[in-house]
Amino acid sequence: MTVWLDVDDLIRFFQTAKRPTGIQRFSFEVCAAASALAGEGQKLGFCRRNDLGTRLLPVNFTDLEAHIRTMSEHIPQPPAPIAAPATPSLAPTPQPSRLFDLARRLAPAYRTPLGELYRASINGARAMKSLAKASLAAFRPAPRPRLPPASTVFEPAPKPLKLQPGDWLINLGASWERPYSSAFLASIANIGVHFGLFAHDMIPDLFPEWCTSSMVRDFSFWLDEIVPKADRIFAISNHTLNDLKFCLERRSRNVPIRSLLPAGGNGGFNQAALPRPLAQPYVLMVGTIEARKNHGGMLRVWRHLVNNPPANGVPVLVFAGKPGWLTSDLMQQLENAAYLNGKILFMDQPTETELAALYQHCLFTLYPSLYEGWGLPVTESLCHGKPVAASSSSAIPEAGGPFCCYFDPDNLTEAHQQIRLWIEQPELVSSMAARIAAEFVPPQWQDTAHALLECIAPKAVCLASPGNA
Repeated sequence: MTVWLDVDDLIRFFQTAKRPTGIQRFSFEVCAAASALAGEGQKLGFCRRNDLGTRLLPVNFTDLEAHIRTMSEHIPQPPAPIAAPATPSLAPTPQPSRLFDLARRLAPAYRTPLGELYRASINGARAMKSLAKASLAAFRPAPRPRLPPASTVFEPAPKPLKLQPGDWLINLGASWERPYSSAFLASIANIGVHFGLFAHDMIPDLFPEWCTSSMVRDFSFWLDEIVPKADRIFAISNHTLNDLKFCLERRSRNVPIRSLLPAGGNGGFNQAALPRPLAQPYVLMVGTIEARKNHGGMLRVWRHLVNNPPANGVPVLVFAGKPGWLTSDLMQQLENAAYLNGKILFMDQPTETELAALYQHCLFTLYPSLYEGWGLPVTESLCHGKPVAASSSSAIPEAGGPFCCYFDPDNLTEAHQQIRLWIEQPELVSSMAARIAAEFVPPQWQDTAHALLECIAPKAVCLASPGNA
């Protein structure tokens, strides 16, 4: 029996991205830890799907791992934190037309209805243009989806795998983004291959307002058509396990689910000293900038702090991550507010070394997310010995345990009070840091990989090659 880990999601993600997000970070680190396990008995291999999604191709994970780790440290151009908007344009203000100048001289009784008529005509013209486009689109055939070609850098001209009865195919990534076809799943089921998936969160189904319409549609298809065909689903937390059960019950589905608590961080925080990234004191918030991460709420909290500063000053708030979907309004707010005159910094996609330095020198970290399937930055912060002021929502308390202070992320007054308390009384932060150093046991990615493989088949692991699969 061979366990095949499908890394198609990783390969496609890193064709366009430079740094992993939480899901890809989990998938990559578990695969890397699994590949490091050696022994006799159960065989382990890595694969991806061909561009048509009809066959599995072998992947040399050693080369893939080296490539991803290199990308995570490479900086094409040194990124500078964004602290203020660009210099405003000094172009002259356009002068109003003569017709507009005459119209505004009219008495209000005539000017107001004339303006409304003008706006109505403009809106009507726009509506007609949109209707015309929609009508033309209805007569055009829908474009065929184009998938980016899967990279062959890691296994040139690979030959398709021949799966054997009893093998397992497991996808640890975002399998809803490129779902398996029903024909493919039927073909491996006929052979006697077991199929496993990983559930990271149920956000697109429970909170579609936080996601793009395409993601909501893809995720719904995944729950309706792909998940029921799995022999086992692994949930990243007990909270996600319960949410998944709820979503499946609404669809009258029943699939065996097992919670598999992840590891995180680097297994400890005894690191060599790294250069300090900022001269001034700062609080760190790690994560992709999305609506549910609550960056907008923290902008409001920091404005309260700036307007009514603690006696020992207001530290800088560092957003470390990358812009996600539905964030244009927030980014515009930050620019309009001049990033609170430098009291908020945005560090775009820091490397692993830069992120470690940010953790090492921050006062404490902040994780105010409205909903998480796990909350990997919480665990990472603890692995660096840094206390977290965290949301009490969803699975975040599972990630933080007793080593965080929690607040209701919907209650910004409560969040402000807790954050201000830690700023004004740094001894509270030091006390929590001492408790972390004394009691927190840093989790290891190898433990997560071992638990995954043990629950499939309790045997030792050795790497498989296409020849002995």
